[in-house]
Amino acid sequence: MLLAHYVKPPHVPEHLDIFVESMLSTRTGDDHYPGTSRTVAAWPGLAPGDRGVLNTMAPAYFQIADLSAVQPKPPVLWLRGTDDVIVSDHSLYDLAYLGSIGAIPGWPGEQAWPPQPMLAQTRAVLDGYAAAGGRYREVAIDDAAHSPHLDQPERFLAELGAHLSSA
Repeated sequence: MLLAHYVKPPHVPEHLDIFVESMLSTRTGDDHYPGTSRTVAAWPGLAPGDRGVLNTMAPAYFQIADLSAVQPKPPVLWLRGTDDVIVSDHSLYDLAYLGSIGAIPGWPGEQAWPPQPMLAQTRAVLDGYAAAGGRYREVAIDDAAHSPHLDQPERFLAELGAHLSSA
């Protein structure tokens, strides 16, 4: 999982054993990762529950649209890898996208369950933040996946250092 999705193959991060050990220490279950879910009649038959790590990002709990109301407005740095398959406009973690390419059967179509363009959505939220007086900078790091701090540590640290120095 780490080598296929978090870093860009064929990159193998230094200290791989420490990262894998850390991943394997993740607590799982209803109160941890992934959390609870509930059954629903609509495709794909389940929805976020009310406990656990992944549910903290469900729209019922995570109100990112309110970002533009934050006061004071610190500068935001969005660092991302250009080869990220987890957060992308065609994410392998988006059930609707997987349904649209036939990987999950029964997809009801674009009108009922559209794939989520995660990059475009994030950019729209940050554009709203900027329109409300905040500022952000998006840095897309080439040849990096979901963990650009592992794939391209020098570039990542340079961008982070520049951001912190300017804040």
